[in-house]
Amino acid sequence: VEVVVAAVPRADDESAVADEAVVGVADGGVRDEVDEELELFWVDEQGREVGQGVIQPLSDASRTSFAGHAFRVRFGDTTLREYVVEEGRRQKVRIEACGELSEASKSRAPSVRDAEFARLTHDLGAPCVGPSKTWSCVRYLTMDDLAARSPEEYGIQPNETTPDRAYLTVDDTYVAQIPRIPRVTLSPGYQKMSFTQPLRDLLSDWYLQRRNDSLKRHGTIPGGYTNNDVVEIDKVNLDEFPAVHRALVREMRQILEWWTGLKLRHTSTFGVRVYRRGSALINHVDRMDTHLASAVIQIYQDADRGWPLELYLPNRTVAEVYLQPGELVLYEGAWLRHGRPMRFQGTEFANVFSHFAPPDWHGPRGDDLPLYYGIPTDRATTLADDPGVLTSDYFRRRTTDHRDEL
Repeated sequence: VEVVVAAVPRADDESAVADEAVVGVADGGVRDEVDEELELFWVDEQGREVGQGVIQPLSDASRTSFAGHAFRVRFGDTTLREYVVEEGRRQKVRIEACGELSEASKSRAPSVRDAEFARLTHDLGAPCVGPSKTWSCVRYLTMDDLAARSPEEYGIQPNETTPDRAYLTVDDTYVAQIPRIPRVTLSPGYQKMSFTQPLRDLLSDWYLQRRNDSLKRHGTIPGGYTNNDVVEIDKVNLDEFPAVHRALVREMRQILEWWTGLKLRHTSTFGVRVYRRGSALINHVDRMDTHLASAVIQIYQDADRGWPLELYLPNRTVAEVYLQPGELVLYEGAWLRHGRPMRFQGTEFANVFSHFAPPDWHGPRGDDLPLYYGIPTDRATTLADDPGVLTSDYFRRRTTDHRDEL
């Protein structure tokens, strides 16, 4: 584990300035090398420990405090390191694995749960039958299918944005990273599956209770990928339920390590995000340094029609992944364009997002050394690349332009 500590001067009234020093991740360097959960404590002047949360296996920690404050890192009953925040400098506190822990932290060994996870996966070629709001399947589309869509049912609408982003369904801001991101699975980059029993026990009834007592406005999501500055959405903030959050991260790490066959470090898990009627999330790629192996966890929905996660696949195919509550989709979001550009028709759609990356991955490197499962050569063969279908009115505009030419 490597923790960075930086302090700033105290205010005269300490109570008026909360959390002035930073306990965070070093810029580059080695992160958590211990494949176990470690606990971080602040130690007060009387020597009492005050819990500051968990440092996830092979991951980073970020906390805040004042210069002069003391901290302790423990594994079970064993104190691994103690340190004091010093003023005016950044400190690196590194805890390395040794002995059996060191060997266990290097590579993923087969797990007794691997067969369980495999049994829960879905056939990606299963047909979509019945009303779409009941679908649990993947529907594959061609360019002709996209041409048949109504522009008013997809993307950010003209009354929700600036003229240059009207009908936008695919963001192209960070596409330069796509050919630089290695695969972390041998799959096509996504996989549907049902909840494990621990996920079901953890989330299903819990959300039904929390939606009644802990629901609040979400706030605008930065980046321009959604229209929630116009169509408000809600949330149940997982950060306010640390025991649930911690158990969810632990379970998702096991699932995603099984799917990738790699050791993974946790980088982000957030939600529950609750979309409302008219919501849209345009296709995009995720952060290239932290979001290599991810999951959308579907907890609850009340929909008039199915609301799929859309994936722009190589070789000019678009996949619509339909989930039911109690299901999740695993995906490689740093290179696979994904979103929900179809405007939601329903009253409630609740899911959680969880992201991981290999411990030695911090973004594309400057060399050509192959990592993990390599980089395919067909990444730039999606419909977003050629012919460049980035808006829901693309085909209408093309028809209009052709008529003008005649």
